[in-house]
Amino acid sequence: MENTQIIKVNRKGIDCIKGISIIMIVLYHVFPSTFSGGFLGVPMFFVLSGYLMYISGINRVEKDRFNPINYYIGRIRRIYPPLYVMVITVCCYLTLTKSRLLTGMWKELTCILSGCYNWWQISDNSSYYSSMSEASPFMHLWFIAVEIQLCIIWPVLFFLYRRICITLNNRTAILVFLIPALLSAVRMSILYVPGSDPSRVYYGTDTMAFPLLIGLTLGAIRKQYGKPDIRISGTGRITIVSASIIMAVCALCLTVNGSQDFLYRGGIFIFSILCAAIIITVECFEFKTTRHNILSFLGKNSYSIYLWHYPLIILF
Repeated sequence: MENTQIIKVNRKGIDCIKGISIIMIVLYHVFPSTFSGGFLGVPMFFVLSGYLMYISGINRVEKDRFNPINYYIGRIRRIYPPLYVMVITVCCYLTLTKSRLLTGMWKELTCILSGCYNWWQISDNSSYYSSMSEASPFMHLWFIAVEIQLCIIWPVLFFLYRRICITLNNRTAILVFLIPALLSAVRMSILYVPGSDPSRVYYGTDTMAFPLLIGLTLGAIRKQYGKPDIRISGTGRITIVSASIIMAVCALCLTVNGSQDFLYRGGIFIFSILCAAIIITVECFEFKTTRHNILSFLGKNSYSIYLWHYPLIILF
């Protein structure tokens, strides 16, 4: 069994990573030719989401408060009210302006609210990398759909993980997350067709589950082994490390693009591993400077920013 201990996360550090991720995504959507690798902010979000999902779940177990029904209710309250407000507002605007985008939109809205929007986009041959003039203002919501689907299966995975922890050992239990992650990455590699539009493997829950599963694996490792003993103190050293991380991410934003084969044949998987390393490293630092406060603010509001930025770009 795992030792009974509540895990505390570095909230400001985690929010800073969220802030970097949302900046990457917004820059990609505003300046796709310049920040061609900004879409990598999405798998970064998935890794972080999986990590926090595990930490939250195991902490609730330690407090004897983990209940799947309450978990689902909490996720619905977190995800749907802001999503509903954004969707209704955009639809009202499209109605008032008599936009052609309203044509056939009821099917799209049904899939958005039912949490299967990414699969609708796949069946509709919607391209994530197409021109914005051809895009729906809701195209970015595929990410929310994948999150919803993975949240649905999370209590089942967590129950299986806990049972293996009890009957076998912690190291074996981690395979509950790690094996599906590897299978998901392999499926992405198999389904990807070089030279074709990679939207199918980017949208698919089956092919994009591995970043979140890597995050779950990271959470389980953190629970088992604790934080690494990184003895870095002093504002100067912290600034150097955080600046290095930001520079590395910026370099990826400027140099990588969605048409490169290596991304779908292990590249995004490797990037997700690097994101996990960044998360566990950042957990060891303290963030006090104004720059970190700005990133933290963006991170705290990242869900709202994500929901609204794309329709605003498309419509205005």
